[in-house]
Amino acid sequence: MAQHKETIHHKSYFYNSLKAYGVFAFSRYYKRRQVIGLENIPYGTPFIFAPNHQNALMDALAVLTSNNINTIFFARADVFKQKWKAKVLQSFKIKPIYRIRDGASELHKNEGIFQAAINVLGDDCPVCVMPEGNHGDKRQLRKLVKGIFRIALRTQEALPDGKKVKIVPVGLDFSEYTKFFQNLLVIYGQPIDVSEYIEAYKEDAPKGINELRERLASEMKKIMIHIQNDELYDMYQYLRELYNDNMRKKLAIVGKSLYEKFRADKQMIRILDEEFEKNPDLLRQLSEKTIQYKSGLEKLNLRNWIFERSGFTTKKLIYKRMGLYLSSPLFLLGYLNNFLPYTLPLTVIPKVKDAQFHSSFKFGLAFFIFPVFYAIQTIIVGIIAKSGLIALAYLVGLPIFGYFALFWHIWHKRWKAGLKYRKLKKSRNKELLDLEKLHKEILDSTDEIMDAHIQK
Repeated sequence: MAQHKETIHHKSYFYNSLKAYGVFAFSRYYKRRQVIGLENIPYGTPFIFAPNHQNALMDALAVLTSNNINTIFFARADVFKQKWKAKVLQSFKIKPIYRIRDGASELHKNEGIFQAAINVLGDDCPVCVMPEGNHGDKRQLRKLVKGIFRIALRTQEALPDGKKVKIVPVGLDFSEYTKFFQNLLVIYGQPIDVSEYIEAYKEDAPKGINELRERLASEMKKIMIHIQNDELYDMYQYLRELYNDNMRKKLAIVGKSLYEKFRADKQMIRILDEEFEKNPDLLRQLSEKTIQYKSGLEKLNLRNWIFERSGFTTKKLIYKRMGLYLSSPLFLLGYLNNFLPYTLPLTVIPKVKDAQFHSSFKFGLAFFIFPVFYAIQTIIVGIIAKSGLIALAYLVGLPIFGYFALFWHIWHKRWKAGLKYRKLKKSRNKELLDLEKLHKEILDSTDEIMDAHIQK
């Protein structure tokens, strides 16, 4: 081990307090969040988390907040360029890894970074490295870079006999990358024993690295959405929304949890890949229909769910409208008291060119802005009311009514969509009728493809 031991993983009350708040805030950022495979985490041994990387800093937060382990993260060095950012990231237990694009003269710094990782792992503290090196904007695994394997194999070399380094593949599936209040599925896969590759690495380092890289890529693809068909990528992704209910029924998957939906999607993607090899023209025709259907929905400003439910009955529309009207005072209470902290982060987003960073900026800004505004507003209310109890009740009510306002807004949008669908249906709007027909054709065509393969 190095003479100067790394201390970033040592206990920090500031970090622990920040993490506790971060876990709470992150869980509120997503509508639904499910974690699978926590039993696969190899406690008591050195290990490295290896998640797929598609949603910038939210990927690291997904790992950090889905288990109870203090983990050291390694991120691309370009985000450390400004001193204040470097200090903040260091306080969050994040260290840089340098890439060739950061400049050849910077690569020598990785020697110190790798040694720090070895020291941390040697103390049985896990680290997290994004094996793809940078984030992508598609649900597919890209080529894995060498950094994580060098850290793992060099640590294995440095450890005493009998102590084994593990790599834990992590699959992350965000229903939406950029929007607030969406779904997130986190899957921890079976750990990979790095010691199985150490002899090959000692004999031929590139060969040992490549063998371990192929193994990790294979394990990661099992626990994430991997759409390898670039030509028909949009169709694959859109069918996940259109066809998931049907696919679960065909596979006799009971329930609507995120993991159950994921299992159905994986099988659908596998079958589509097999069909594309045999009959690519059939899938290209299906792709044209899905593109046409999606374009038609956008033109009418409708969503697919309205076709799945065939809209709302007149009775339901009336009841929903009455409910919205009666609860509108609560909506106004939540909306007005959360307006500034909610909207301020949104004003920054147009300036962020990389869309994959949108959620990271929204969450990061809200993480700091909401407590500040809540504190200021509570103090003002306490001064006006001259009562600590009223101020406390106001503080407790702020997030509650804020979430109610959010739900009210969603319900209102759905009611408007249902009303619009009802009017178009009643007037026998040609565009709507064509879309309904196209929707049925897409489901029927996909049924035929899935049935043929499932029967085999």
